[in-house]
Amino acid sequence: MSKRFGLAEPASSRTSPEVGAAALAAAVDVGMWEYDFPSDRARWDRRTAELHGLDPDCLRGTMDTLFAHVHPDDIQAVRTGTEAARQGVGLSPMEYRVVHSDGSYTWIYGRGGVVSWSRRGRPLRSIGISGDATPWRSTVEILQRAILPLAMPELPGIELVARYLPAGRDIEIGGDWYDATALPDGNILLMIGDVGGHGLPAVAAMAELRHAARAYAYEGHSPAAITTQLSANLAPDVDGPLATAVVALFASDTGRLTWSCAGHPPPLLLTGKDAAYLDDTHGPTLGVEPAFVYDQSDLRLAPGTRLLLYTDGLVERRDVSITDGLDTFAATVSTAAEDPHQNLQGLANLCDSVLATVIGTADREDDLCLLAIQTS
Repeated sequence: MSKRFGLAEPASSRTSPEVGAAALAAAVDVGMWEYDFPSDRARWDRRTAELHGLDPDCLRGTMDTLFAHVHPDDIQAVRTGTEAARQGVGLSPMEYRVVHSDGSYTWIYGRGGVVSWSRRGRPLRSIGISGDATPWRSTVEILQRAILPLAMPELPGIELVARYLPAGRDIEIGGDWYDATALPDGNILLMIGDVGGHGLPAVAAMAELRHAARAYAYEGHSPAAITTQLSANLAPDVDGPLATAVVALFASDTGRLTWSCAGHPPPLLLTGKDAAYLDDTHGPTLGVEPAFVYDQSDLRLAPGTRLLLYTDGLVERRDVSITDGLDTFAATVSTAAEDPHQNLQGLANLCDSVLATVIGTADREDDLCLLAIQTS
């Protein structure tokens, strides 16, 4: 191909995709690679070797050589993409982690495609590029933090505490979100939600849902009307994200709570030391059924009642059923509420104690949000 591969191949012998890829690589500091399907041999430039944790002088081998240091959780997706190219499907954009000897990792963005076929239509050769996506991911995380509220507002008749904990360092950024705000009619809007997927698409969808829900609430819509409209907004895009949410309105003068749950884990009501889930499900995940009309429920919260809204990262684990996770969370909250020291320290201390017990110090598999409310 080019001199980037250490070859003295004339430029005139290179195909137009190769020329374009070489120009892009030189312009934006990415690496290049080439894969020959019949021989199952690959070659790459020094930048690709560096990105993948290889000796910069190691410029040839198989695709397994190139991917030797890919994170174990990502290698299957990488191999699936490579096999798709072998079958002539082509390579979709991929993001994966390369683990270094010191335990750190680099996010790699890769893209490639078949550039030559046999007379029978079988792929013969593909070329591609690889780049460092780690700075981009840091930008996404900053964007997510900017969208979430920096602090809970001080509102009459209610105390609010929110906690956001990102997933472990090897996990992509998710679309968990929460919000609380006073409305012109005197009601208080409370929301929590979780967009499916990770990365920038999830964060962008999260921002859209949060701001749209606020706008509908300011127009005076009920929780059921808000979830119905949010679902309709997502539904037309068949390739777009799905989301779960709880949208609630609280009237501090009467203690009345009205909420609509769209496929989200149920709110946990804490009365004294008794913890019980509000397990009314008013409709499916947002975006699943375009014409679905969501319902809502009403409940009066007595003074001193606490309500916990949360995302599934708090109760779901790979090796634990969701039922067991919910049981553990409710039992932990109830136990913490029995401790007079916890009650004396207030709602924030209760939340921190519960999170420390339920989550512990291990890396989390998913982002999580917790929004706690206490009536006065």
